[in-house]
Amino acid sequence: MRRTIPITFVTIIILSFTQCQKEEKVIVPVNVPAGKGHDLLSEYHFFEGDIKSLTANEVSGVLPYDLNVALFSDYASKLRFIYVPEGSTIRYDTAEILDMPVGTVLIKHFYFFNSENNQNNIETRLLIKRENDWQPEIYEWNETQTDAKRTVIGGTQKITANIKGQNRTLNYLVPNQNQCKNCHNFDGKLIPIGPRIHNLNKDYTYTEGRRNQLEKWQSSGFLSTANVSTAPSWPKIDDMVNSLNSRARAYLAVNCASCHSRHGSAANSGLYLEYNNRDSLQLGFWKGPVAAGNGSGNLNYVIHPGKAEQSILLFRMISDKVEERMPEIGRELPHEEGIALIREWIDSQK
Repeated sequence: MRRTIPITFVTIIILSFTQCQKEEKVIVPVNVPAGKGHDLLSEYHFFEGDIKSLTANEVSGVLPYDLNVALFSDYASKLRFIYVPEGSTIRYDTAEILDMPVGTVLIKHFYFFNSENNQNNIETRLLIKRENDWQPEIYEWNETQTDAKRTVIGGTQKITANIKGQNRTLNYLVPNQNQCKNCHNFDGKLIPIGPRIHNLNKDYTYTEGRRNQLEKWQSSGFLSTANVSTAPSWPKIDDMVNSLNSRARAYLAVNCASCHSRHGSAANSGLYLEYNNRDSLQLGFWKGPVAAGNGSGNLNYVIHPGKAEQSILLFRMISDKVEERMPEIGRELPHEEGIALIREWIDSQK
């Protein structure tokens, strides 16, 4: 005689099985092509679910991250992600930009909030590590915010955005692939700017809670093991716990030194703004301009110690004219907070 199973027990089994099915996550591997980039951003599978939510596909090796000091881009908000292929590891190095393994992808997403305070996705930039170089790929988001399409030529978009509580209209530049080399140049090769130990050493709120990014990268197998407690860290520009000098130098290192270094596109200027440079003349103190003209503002020194308003460096940060402003591309609006920091720093130099 067959035993009768109580209906309540059967129901529990069915519900449990159904719940397990719901909780089972489909793993979609990241797909990075060997040649040119995909036509659509969604084809990489960097994000799970609705792509406009920009939820990292962590199970397939994508992690969100942030920087202590970021490159200013017309007050655009940014999200950053990194993909490291399974079995590959980044070597821990506190001296230089981190040397990423082949197949690594750095993902930087740009967006603004519009006058209705809705997120307006503008572009997503990729840097893909190939065998001998980094390959840039740029994706412009469509009006419906359902995907982003690959662009080689870039272009200018007129954007009205809520910036610091006010609606402002600006001509936002989506760069072409060649323009990427202006800022990312190192001895003729394209490299990243932001991801170095000093700039990554900070806490980040992950889905499982808040944690130091370097520790997270190590536990995820992204970064080789090292003592995080002794890792250097660059201060944010408004971190008053740190010295004015360290905050100003970190800001200049991120926003200027990619070009103004011995290896950058402005190497012939003799102005080298790397964080660890201690040569006052190379830093611009009492340094005359390489070439006179509009770019100098008829001023005599890159940095006139104690007199910020008579310093070419500050003049070019403030100017909104194409032939005068610095950086030359990537911004139309002046960075008010950065200007205030550098003004105070120069005025403090006696």
